Amino acid sequence: MIKVIARQGIQVPVEGRPDRYITDKEAVDVPETAYWLRRLRDGDLLPYAGPAKPAETEAADAKPSDKTADKPAAPAAKADK
Repeated sequence: MIKVIARQGIQVPVEGRPDRYITDKEAVDVPETAYWLRRLRDGDLLPYAGPAKPAETEAADAKPSDKTADKPAAPAAKADK
């Protein structure tokens, strides 16, 4: 399944249900059939990844890895003279 949304201003008929449409108002999951892949390739549909998070929210959500948080720094290697 792939999540898609129609390009702005376009209504794409649902495969097998010509009385229903995918619009630019709501993303939907569709199977990876030739019909949907062709609509993606033609530009009538766009892959939908979800709304983007603001940068400051992403930074606040990120937390350091537990493996590196308490690990002491490695000793420096000595150079040969």
